[in-house]
Formats: sequence, structure tokens, C-alpha cells
Amino acid sequence: SRVINPMELYHNQVTRVQQAYSLRTFQRSWGLMLIHVNLQAPCKLLDFPSEQRFLQEIKTNQYDIIGISSIQTNLLKVRKMCKLIRKHQPQATLVLGGHIANLPGLDKWCAPDHIVTGDGVRWMREFLGEEGNAPLKHPQVLANIDTRIMGVNLKNHPGDVAATLIPSAGCPLGCNFCSTSAMFGGKGKSVKFYESGQELFDIMCQLESNLRVKAFFVMDENFLVDKKRALELLELMQKHRKPWSLYLFSSANILQKYTAEQLVDLGVCWVWMGLEGKDSQYKKLAGTDTQTLVAGLREHGIRVLGSSIIGLESHTPENIDEAIEHAVKHRTEFHQFMLYTPIPGTALYRELEQKGTLLATADISVPDIHGQLKFNFHHPHIKDGQETELLLRAFHRDFEVNGPSLIRIIRTNLMGWKRYRHH
Repeated sequence: SRVINPMELYHNQVTRVQQAYSLRTFQRSWGLMLIHVNLQAPCKLLDFPSEQRFLQEIKTNQYDIIGISSIQTNLLKVRKMCKLIRKHQPQATLVLGGHIANLPGLDKWCAPDHIVTGDGVRWMREFLGEEGNAPLKHPQVLANIDTRIMGVNLKNHPGDVAATLIPSAGCPLGCNFCSTSAMFGGKGKSVKFYESGQELFDIMCQLESNLRVKAFFVMDENFLVDKKRALELLELMQKHRKPWSLYLFSSANILQKYTAEQLVDLGVCWVWMGLEGKDSQYKKLAGTDTQTLVAGLREHGIRVLGSSIIGLESHTPENIDEAIEHAVKHRTEFHQFMLYTPIPGTALYRELEQKGTLLATADISVPDIHGQLKFNFHHPHIKDGQETELLLRAFHRDFEVNGPSLIRIIRTNLMGWKRYRHH
């Protein structure tokens, strides 16, 4: 499954079956970059180094501390890196962080000196004897690299390229399957790096000037949940005549607290929204007609990436086509389909662990637990690996009904242009 799950977010789990129409792009390790720019101690960041480059570094330069951040599916790579560090830098303190930190038994796999969960900037500062509450610097980095579609590389000019903006980490809504929310405090909590709209506006002006951008990918699980901060940012954008574009994540219930005009004025042009599934019980969807909500956003030129789950507790081989049709009817520009997956550290994982329905480690490889191949638990209705075909069925059905995401984007952009051409 490591072959069918490449290191590309869109081609991996969004435009997976769209072939030549699939969006191909890569993202940087923003968490590591945030830590890197906020330490006084001299340090070097290698972002996705090859094994050769990694070895060159640890053979050539001596370090007091070596830190590795990773998602859980990369356990075997991390284990190998740890062995190489112990061999070539036995005196170094070895620190592991990122989502892999929540993996049970990680210390037995990799034998690190420290495993860090939550806010890595604060932890590393305090570990080094620096001030944990010192003001944060923001990394200067583009959101995507090597972006292409239909074999055409997108050129780097201000209208095409977005800078990464990191206001907060985690989501206070705390859905039971969300590993990011769990990592930064769980339900009702999150880590807020910047409290005010003024702070964000100043950073965005800096990014605009240094990186020559007019767009921002907002790396925040639910940016609009802080309405005071968002409206303060909007007021500053209007005052200083900043026609910026924002790409962001939001839950349905939070989006409905804003008017469409407020979202457009704020520059929201793209929203990643969890639709999860028909009759799902998540509070963020309670009482929301998501199809009407999505249609309204699209009419205003706001593209939507909808995310739906295959394998909810209520799903069966008999009703799964109905669930897929419900997702497809949203006509979102992009649609992510993921298997229901209990990730270590989440409330869902603890729940299924208590029920005894998680698969034993002997029955599934950790690198295969990524939501695009098979369950890592015993589903009450979907058995014998049926989920692999059901997931692909969802992707193919969406592509068959709604066509390439590229065409959907053009259609929605034109709808927005028609509505606001005299604005």
C-alpha cells in the first residue's frame, strides 16, 4: 500500500482516480519549520532528506540533539533513522515528535531519549533553557511545491502561489477520529499561536512582501472558529485594501456563523470541510443541510473540498452505495474519501481498544494504517477486506458523476465571477 499511498496529499486521497486530471503537488513540514525559526540555538532543518543526504549530515557534523518529526505510517523509516543516529552520533540526545509520538510502544521500536506530544516549539525552547512564552516568529514558506496538473507545471506568480499561514494547532471540536485535535489537547482545546487579527495581518503583509504572494494557505484545523480574530483580520484587509485569497479548513457549523459576503470579503476562495457521511452524529454537522451549504458557497465562487468517511459504524455492504451517492450529490470541487480509521491517540482508538475490536499488530502493518487501503479494526458489518473496493467505488463514482476537479474549479470560479464582476 505504500505504492498506492504516495507522498502527495491530493493524488493520494483526493484526486486519486482522476489520472491525468489529478492535481500533483507537495507540501513542506510546516511544524518543523515553525520550531526551526523559533530557537535561539544554532540548528539545521532537513525536510524529507534522502537517506544519502541524511547520512552525509550526521557523518559530517556533530550534534547535541537530533529531532525527528513523523506521521505514524513512517514508523519503519524513523526506526532506521534512529539506528543510523545511534551508530554515527551515539552522544546525541534523540527526540521524536509529531503524530508518531502517540504510537503505543514507540520507545521499544526506536528507543528515543524523549517523545514529545503537543506544542513542539514550547517543548524544545524549554528543553534548551530558552523562554517558552517568547513571541513567535513565523516561517517564510510557500504552501506547495512542484504543483502541476495535466502535465503542466503551474508558474510561480502572485496569483497562483500561496504562502503558509499557521495561526493555531488542533481543533476544539474534537471529533473522535481526529488525530490532530487529539494531539493538541482534544475536545474544547487547541494551541493558539496568534491571538489577534492584527498579529495575523502583520505576518501576512510580511509574507506578501517577502514571497510575492497574494494568497495564503491557512494551516489551522478550524480557523474561523475564532470569529473575533477573523473579523478583525477582515476589517484590516478592508482598511488597507488587501485583496488576498485564503485557503482554509472549516467545519459546517462554524461556516454558518458567517454570511457568504463576509467569507468572500475575507478572501475565502477554498474550504476543506468535513461532510463525514449521511446521518453521522458529529455535532459540527448537527442540523446542517450540507448540500445546500455547499451549493451556496459554490454560487459565491468558493470552492469546496468535501471529506467523507467510508466505514462508519452504520455502513453496510447493502447501504454503502446510498452513502456514496449522498457524498457525490454535494458536487464539491474536490472530494476526499477516507476509511474510518482509529489512529493511536484519538478517542476512537481508545473506544475500540476498550471494546477489543482493534486488529492485533500481527494482523496489520503500521505503515498500512493510512485510511486508503483497509481497516485496522473489526468492522461490525464490512468484512474480509471489502472496504478496499468500497473506497475505490466512492472515488470512481464521484469522478463518473462530477467529472475532473479541474473542470469543477473552472465552473465555480465562473459562478463567482458572474456574481461579483461589478463588486
